Amino acid sequence: MQEVVANLDHVKFDLEYAIEQQLGVQPLPFTGMDKSGAPVCHFFKLSICQRGANCPFRHVLGDKAIVCKHWLRGLCKKGDQCEFLHEYDMSKMPECYFYARFGRCDNKDCQYQHIDPASKIKDCPWYDRGFCKHGATCKHRHRRKIMCMNYLVGFCPEGGKCKFVHPLWELPITEQKGTRCHICNEFGHKANQCHRNSNFKLDSMSSETNGGLVLRINKSPASMQTNVKRLVDEIFEQRNRTQRDQSKLNPVFQPRGGPRDLSRITCFKCGQKGHYASRCSDLFPNLQRP
Repeated sequence: MQEVVANLDHVKFDLEYAIEQQLGVQPLPFTGMDKSGAPVCHFFKLSICQRGANCPFRHVLGDKAIVCKHWLRGLCKKGDQCEFLHEYDMSKMPECYFYARFGRCDNKDCQYQHIDPASKIKDCPWYDRGFCKHGATCKHRHRRKIMCMNYLVGFCPEGGKCKFVHPLWELPITEQKGTRCHICNEFGHKANQCHRNSNFKLDSMSSETNGGLVLRINKSPASMQTNVKRLVDEIFEQRNRTQRDQSKLNPVFQPRGGPRDLSRITCFKCGQKGHYASRCSDLFPNLQRP
């Protein structure tokens, strides 16, 4: 009734005008000063602040929804350029890692949010629309709500402030699940089975091509073990074949682990060939050479 009889909305004092226009405000003596206790710059919201870094008010955007954890400990060096809030607001604090991970936090003075896991469950869009085929096994929350009768008829004068529910008739978008290939960005297969992968080999290809070894792709674990065993056997067979070919080209070559040719051994005691220093006759006269 007072607003009807004596409305003062059109009255504006000079003090209010001076505060809005920031009259008499002096710039900071140097940049980088702590402005955590200062209010938000009104001109910065309108993108018309000309003081820049010397402005005594905070240049904070409205889209910052989480408090800076480094600012809480006095370690943030970004100042107004930080993408997080430099303001202690418990409703905008980050979530406690230990409470979210283990379900409990033993720190009595914990300054982070302890969010109930049940509150993180989203409402089922199909149930809100009228019916959910998953029933009680649905991973989303089924919460009964009272629909607005005016909205069902066609129009609700309350709009978004209505205490009843305004249902959405659009079909919910189903998320694609399964393995995603990082080559073609399609779901349903891995990169090693993608048709665009140059290393992909079909099951119909032979296991040996131009002297190389190819492992066939098969999803069965038993067949995979068989293919691996076959591949190992072929690797050892190919190595033995290579050693035999080299021994034919170079008769002096012998496989590792066999006896060495004594004619190529030089004794460092007497300087002669044909024996080791441990069997040198100059060092041991009574020792007979083999």
